[in-house]
Amino acid sequence: MQSLIDKREIHKQRVERLERVKVRVDEIKAKMNGLEKELLEIKQLDRKLLWKSTIDRSKKETIYKSDEILFFGKLSYLRFSNHKLVTWDEARESASSLKVAGYNDWRLPTIDELERLLTKQSIKNYKGESHYILRDFLDMMPHDSCFWSSTEENELYAWVINYGKGYDYWRRKTIKYYALYVRQT
Repeated sequence: MQSLIDKREIHKQRVERLERVKVRVDEIKAKMNGLEKELLEIKQLDRKLLWKSTIDRSKKETIYKSDEILFFGKLSYLRFSNHKLVTWDEARESASSLKVAGYNDWRLPTIDELERLLTKQSIKNYKGESHYILRDFLDMMPHDSCFWSSTEENELYAWVINYGKGYDYWRRKTIKYYALYVRQT
């Protein structure tokens, strides 16, 4: 009888502790979501501060097109045709194995190189979807237009850009997003 009472008490303590832990986990998740929202708001403010110089720089450069490549400034951007979601490591591996138009030195762009494609206002593509990306890239965009950059925040996180929302942020490298590839011209 004593062991049955002990087991019930242990079970009760376990359930109570588990509930407390669940509440704490929910609180932490709520705080993380709030912090992420604040970071995104700060990033949007940063964009407003830096926007004019970025736009002025972009307006001076012309985009040239070929069948598979868009030439923008000193970079060649591979036209986005593969709508495959990949992790950060997979995106980097894919870049090293690409051979397009006789070039095999493709790489994942930095976050700055992806930001150069941002526009101040959203533009609709032929499907009616809005994106904050230069018109030359618009019709290649998937609905959920988040792309990996080569820029790491730390060993677990790297920067992504969301052309659907018009800003960048960092995410865990194991999440799957799209990838654009570039090379120096």
